[in-house]
Amino acid sequence: MRRAICQVIILFLFRQVSGSDRSYFMYERIFCIFLLAFLVAGCGYIASSVPSPEIDGRRVTFRVRIESAETVQVAGDWNNWGMGDGRQGQVLVGLMRKSQRGDYWEKTVELPPGRYKYIFLVNETVPVLDGGNPRIVPDGKGGKANLIILPGV
Repeated sequence: MRRAICQVIILFLFRQVSGSDRSYFMYERIFCIFLLAFLVAGCGYIASSVPSPEIDGRRVTFRVRIESAETVQVAGDWNNWGMGDGRQGQVLVGLMRKSQRGDYWEKTVELPPGRYKYIFLVNETVPVLDGGNPRIVPDGKGGKANLIILPGV
């Protein structure tokens, strides 16, 4: 569908215009160039999404594409929101690793059946919601979090 729209816009841009229609056509042409650029940019955005969360029994794989991040953690109510237990020397709990291609971050965890809230923590401080999960709920601290539900076995 998107390809067909792009083809129609390109045909429109290169059609011949004569007489008094030329000034009006110039505005149409500029509009179409911006529309074409928007459609092409949109195609890249859609292609760059990664599936998350992926649930397989008790194993949950979280993925996120944040190219400028130095560290990304999956922080949820199962791991003290990424804080860990400082008394036991736990730091950067839920630390995600870069994929083999290096284009997204991922982490697989095993969780018992239940409901879990989570977010991604970028560079230890910036909370980011999971764009692949439409379930968004209050996090209990004044913000928002994603929700996953693992059914009982």
